[in-house]
Amino acid sequence: MTTERTTRGGEQQATEPTRGLPGRDRPRGTRRDRPRGAARRAAALAGLAALLAGAALAACGAAPPRLQPVFPAGPVAEKPRGKILFVLSAAREQTLGDGSKRATGTFLGEFYEPYLALTGAGHEVVFATEGGAAPAIDPESLDEKYWEDEAQRAEARRFVERAPQLRAPLSLKQARAAADGFDGIVVPGGQGVMIDLLDNADLHALLAHFAVKDRPVGLICHAPAVLTRMQQPNPLSRRTVTSVSSFEEFYIETFVMGAEAKVRDIGELLEESGYEHEAAFPGNAHALRDCNLVTSQNPFSTGRFSALYLEALADYRRGARCATGGRP
Repeated sequence: MTTERTTRGGEQQATEPTRGLPGRDRPRGTRRDRPRGAARRAAALAGLAALLAGAALAACGAAPPRLQPVFPAGPVAEKPRGKILFVLSAAREQTLGDGSKRATGTFLGEFYEPYLALTGAGHEVVFATEGGAAPAIDPESLDEKYWEDEAQRAEARRFVERAPQLRAPLSLKQARAAADGFDGIVVPGGQGVMIDLLDNADLHALLAHFAVKDRPVGLICHAPAVLTRMQQPNPLSRRTVTSVSSFEEFYIETFVMGAEAKVRDIGELLEESGYEHEAAFPGNAHALRDCNLVTSQNPFSTGRFSALYLEALADYRRGARCATGGRP
């Protein structure tokens, strides 16, 4: 699959169009004037054309995983299927770069589809949020364009309305205290992640705990942004990851949100933090596994994400540990 990728040394392969956006060191208010209305739509379409043309001429193939699962030399008893911790956002409102506000939360399909896959495979899922508040669901994620199956969309909405485990989730502090009782962790995406989870110390500690124990860590769409706020180095540092692409961010801001998010350019932030970031064409299904770390790009990637995460769980249950592959 052709991917967009910018290496940490600055060499670009199958890159997205450069939009002249500054790095994190420049104050947000000094960015160039943002196009509005028809001009903004024209810029979006021109950017997409440049992206597709540039990617078609670039080299193919994703970077190999940095770490590989290594199994015990002798036979070991397979661990039974255990509990998986899902960390959801409880943030219900987001302030955008222009000061306007919008409803936000967890993206429904990005938690419900992996939830179905894991529970269907015999794993128990336990939910946690900041403070133990009921999770919020981003209204945008209810739109039918994000769902292939209308019946599943209706089922997901009923689950959110009726599931008792969503009315009283664990707090992140409680989840942190009980971390050894879980086989893995999943953080679905949505702009809500950027409000109450991005700088959450308990979540950072949970991710580091699971990583050092070689237990699967799953981060979906916007959730890989949390890696950029963790203390570096950490057990997940320098991994190969994917996340929402900068063009997808730009498209959503233009046609859905109406203004820029305060924290954006997640792929660039991951590169600046030492991760190898890759993204497929906008709207394509794309997920990556780097040993026990599984990341995915957008709401259309949950099927691929779920398959890779279940694969990582199966390896963990068979005693796999993460060891350095052929990359520095």
